[in-house]
This record gives sequence, structure tokens and C-alpha cells, in this order.
Amino acid sequence: MYYIHVESIRQIMKNIIVYPKNEQQEILLKSLLKEMNIHFKMEEKNRTLLSEEEFYKKIDKSIQQADSGQTRKLTPEMQKELLDL
Repeated sequence: MYYIHVESIRQIMKNIIVYPKNEQQEILLKSLLKEMNIHFKMEEKNRTLLSEEEFYKKIDKSIQQADSGQTRKLTPEMQKELLDL
């Protein structure tokens, strides 16, 4: 995930959040912004929020839930939202 900061004529800072799916899209976006003389800044956000111990506890809990039949099927819309697609 990248944040692109764009300054308007009235000096009000606005953010545009762009999610390139691959390196080719990222390169194309950067080239386009440079060609249009738009000042931009790219920030890569670290999405790691759990410690290793917390991560393995969640995995173990999920395995136990699956073994006991406590599962649910995700709709395509839920999958897109969950996976940031």
C-alpha cells in the first residue's frame, strides 16, 4: 500500500491511496506522476501487528476451531474485503 500526497492550488493537502498489484503497476504510476510534474511521496506500511507468539496462538486456535467444525464460508465480497483486493 502506498500513499500519494497531492497539493492542490489552495494549499490543502489531500491524500490519494493507491494499491499497485505488482511492480509493473508501481513503476507505471511513478512514471506517470513524474511526467505530470506531480510531487509525490511513497511510504510502504508494515502490516505486521502481531508478535510471533501471538501469531502461533491464533493459528493453533484456528486449527482447533476447524477440527471442531466451527468454520464459515466467505462470500466473494467478504474475501475481497478481507484480502484488500
